This record gives sequence, structure tokens and C-alpha cells, in this order.
Amino acid sequence: MNSHFKKIGIITTFSKKPAVESCRQNLRVWLEKRDIQILDGTELSVEKVISEADLIVSLGGDGAILRLAGKMIDRLVPVLGVNLGSLGFLTEVKVDEFLDELKSILLGRYEIEERLMLSCAAKSSQGGQPRRFQALNDLVINREGLTRYMQVEFKLNNETVTRFSGDGLIVATPTGSTAYSLSAGGPIVHPELDDIIVTPICPHASALRSVLVPADKKIEIKIECDQEQDKALLTADGQDNLEIDKHYTIEITAAQNKFPLIKSSKRSYFGTLREKFKFPI
Repeated sequence: MNSHFKKIGIITTFSKKPAVESCRQNLRVWLEKRDIQILDGTELSVEKVISEADLIVSLGGDGAILRLAGKMIDRLVPVLGVNLGSLGFLTEVKVDEFLDELKSILLGRYEIEERLMLSCAAKSSQGGQPRRFQALNDLVINREGLTRYMQVEFKLNNETVTRFSGDGLIVATPTGSTAYSLSAGGPIVHPELDDIIVTPICPHASALRSVLVPADKKIEIKIECDQEQDKALLTADGQDNLEIDKHYTIEITAAQNKFPLIKSSKRSYFGTLREKFKFPI
């Protein structure tokens, strides 16, 4: 089989689950028969897999793909998501069809969907280097175990859009619009759109709603808690986080690169929505 994918990485979410381990072993055997070099994430770091693989197969759930996205900064590698649990939005391929899907990919029959990612820099006026994050789904700022509201200021290209009291703020990509943002009242946004969704979490002002902004704008967020000692938490894709306070400015822009996700030949975005959310048809 003549393919330009000579090195294939394997990343798993729940490597100790029997179904995941069985799938991983079957994939290894399948690749070895085709003389394809294997970069196994159970033996190598995620960074090592990203730096050397031509293609990455993610086994498990959306969490493994989100983990990849957070680290895929300098080198972009196409990712095929294989679902081994509940239906995922990023892991569209079912376990009983992924080897057929992979065979088609190696023959050059595939399509890559480039997904918008977010780049974040958390800068403290107290000094030190900015803490940087990259997210495929969302960046969330929320109260860290407090029962009190906090004050949130949201700026767009240096213009103040709003200041409000609430539990926090979600900044999501179209990919992440079906995650936490949706639960907080945000809209579903098609992943091919280059928009960023800003959704308040439990705002005290009931009229405050989500705002869609163009991806070429810069978002700035500052928070202030009622008590000096109170903190908030900045979280990227539910993976990495940072404790922040009123001294921090959170700057968010569209990432320079987009995440290359291989589309399933058997599913569509709206088909997944119907299956996931039981949309009537």
C-alpha cells in the first residue's frame, strides 16, 4: 500500500479499559502488517508522537483529541478520532468501522476539516512570564469554590463590551459551541464558521446573552472578586488550568493554526447533532 502516511501515532483516553486496549492492540497488528511505523502514546509522550507522526489515531473519546489540540502548536498532524464510548463530536468514527476508514485514508480517500482553535495569554501585572494555553473547545473563567459572584469585564479590540456580576465567562470555538457554552445558553455554531462565542455563566443581569465575534478580533477579560483573597480559575479544554485574580488580564485570539480533523465518510455534522441531542426530523 503506497501511502504518504509512513508513521502513525496512537493516542488513547482510557488506556486501561479493556475495549480501548483491545482496539489499540488490533490497530497495532493491522499497521504492522502494512509495514507502517507505530508511535504508541502508551509508550511515548504525546509531544513525541506529535513531533514524529504523519497521522494520529485517537482511541477513546473527545478528551484525547482535546489533549492533542492543546499541545499541537508548532506542528500540525491530521487526527482520526475513533469513538469507544458515548457519541462524541470529535470522535465520529465507530470502532467497528475505523479500520475500513483508515484503509481509505491510506489510499488517499479522505477529507480534512480544519477547526478553529483559541490562543490564550494570561498576563499578571505583578510580573512574571505570561502563561499560555491553546484550546480547541473553550477557555473558561469561573469562580473557584466561591458562593459569591465575581465581577467580569469583557473587552473586544480594547472596547469594553460589558461588565457584569456572575459566575464567570466561557469563550468557545464553533467546535466547543456544543459543550459547556451550550449548557450555559450559548448557540450551536457550525464548525466551518470562523466565529468566537462569548457566553456569560449565570449573569446577574438576566438580559445578558452570548455574543458572537469575528475570529480576527482580540478578546480581553479581567475579573475582580468580592474579597481580596478570593480567586478564579482559568481552564483550557478542561485539561490545563491556572488560578487567577484581579491582577491578571486574559488575552484571547484565534490561534495561528487550525486543528486538522479527518472527517468521517459515514457521518455529517447535523447527523451527529440529531443523534446526540435527539433533534426531531
